[in-house]
Amino acid sequence: MSRRRLIAAALIVTSRLASPAAVAAPPAGAALAPPPAEAVLAAAAKAARAEKKNVLVLFHASWCGWCRKLEAVLAAPGIAEVVGRHFVRAELTVFERGERKETENAGAETFLESVAGSDAGLPFTAVLDARTRKPIATSNLAGPGTNVGFPSKEEEVDHFVGLLRKGAPRMTSAEEAAVRAAFSPR
Repeated sequence: MSRRRLIAAALIVTSRLASPAAVAAPPAGAALAPPPAEAVLAAAAKAARAEKKNVLVLFHASWCGWCRKLEAVLAAPGIAEVVGRHFVRAELTVFERGERKETENAGAETFLESVAGSDAGLPFTAVLDARTRKPIATSNLAGPGTNVGFPSKEEEVDHFVGLLRKGAPRMTSAEEAAVRAAFSPR
């Protein structure tokens, strides 16, 4: 075989192997595994360091109604801007059941335990220092097992705002008032 034919054959084989059809795709309807907790936290901490912010971590599960309620408040116009000005958010999925178990971030339960949240219930929130990834504050009101979850009582709202203030010392009075108002009963 001539050198030209050999090169042409190699190019044809290479182009077919590199085609999208040659790449194995996951079966239809199959979900990709979520990134491990370590990767989520590392990316959030890196972004937070670059932006001179801390990390706000929300532990949640698909079956948790209070989690969805907290996520909605944090995503609401005005509140999302306040949170975004002071934090890089990271969400970790834990405590899923049945078929949803595969949607958990691997290692998230271990990390939740390390910030005294394993017996606290959901949602659980922690503010982490962007450099050390150590907790600055958590949603535990008075030690392990005292999680405020979704803050609804005045003391819970005070605690939640306090944990945000610990992680965002430059938060203004107006921003604090906006966060408080978002949790006020309507």
